Amino acid sequence: MAHKTWLFASTNPEKESALFEWLISHCRQQSIQLTMLVVLPKLSHSVFEWFEILHRPDVLQKQTDYEINKRQHWIDFAAEQQVDLNIEVRFGKLFYESIQVADEQKVELFVKQTDDIEHEENLLFQSVDWHLLRKSPVPLLLYRENTPLPFTNVMASLDVDIETQPYSSTEFNQSLLDWASHFKGSNPIKAVHAWQSEVENLVRHWHTDITEDELIKLSEQLYLEHKQALQVELSAHNTHSEPAQVFLTKGEPADAIAATVAEQKVDLLVLGTLARSGIPGLLIGNTAEDLLERINCSVLAIKPNTFKSPILS
Repeated sequence: MAHKTWLFASTNPEKESALFEWLISHCRQQSIQLTMLVVLPKLSHSVFEWFEILHRPDVLQKQTDYEINKRQHWIDFAAEQQVDLNIEVRFGKLFYESIQVADEQKVELFVKQTDDIEHEENLLFQSVDWHLLRKSPVPLLLYRENTPLPFTNVMASLDVDIETQPYSSTEFNQSLLDWASHFKGSNPIKAVHAWQSEVENLVRHWHTDITEDELIKLSEQLYLEHKQALQVELSAHNTHSEPAQVFLTKGEPADAIAATVAEQKVDLLVLGTLARSGIPGLLIGNTAEDLLERINCSVLAIKPNTFKSPILS
């Protein structure tokens, strides 16, 4: 049976030790192979010719050796822990090379530490991270420095379809719950779902004769439908896991979920990201993108199996 492989993109080893040591511990426990990828800027043809004129054609190899030597203590640590660690140094753009390696090695999970900007504590994702969030077909764990490891407070954000009855669980939601359970540690996972009352929005913007009592009843009915659909998803997962703590929150999804994440002091949010129709592979869904701009915890972003990355097309 082939071993599972995880991919770790290392950009700043001085700040990534806690994440790397946790990865090695996790890989050892789960018999997972780990590929560590370092991506350096690609030299233009004219610059490379300049190095050749100076009789330094080995500049790329020397840079490769330098980057590996900076991480030699990690290599030694992985060997001590008997974890199969593969090192790759590539030249190009990090998001492009990472997605290529992830596809070539059929990795199960891609891990990267976020690059926080000084004086902007609430800004989680930088340009490279957004490229990965939008274009990586592989589950992507973006770890925020100083988040507890292992994670102690894991939440999965679920979406449900109340239009289709009887309600049934979806493979995608079950995947989100599986990943949340994988990283939850000793605590039960949390499940959050945001719902809105379309009837209330209708009353606000249209002239209707709906009474306040009718409006309340309709909203209560809508709440119950969301609750029942969510329970179907959780019940399907509870057959092989302890029950999740449920948060059914009302309001605009991005705002409501972000507020719940903050209130519950979540370490890791597991969520699905869906491409907008008409522009497959280029953008994540509006709600997911709005939510990611509002939170400051680590995230595990997952796309449906049908997603096709523009990097690989």
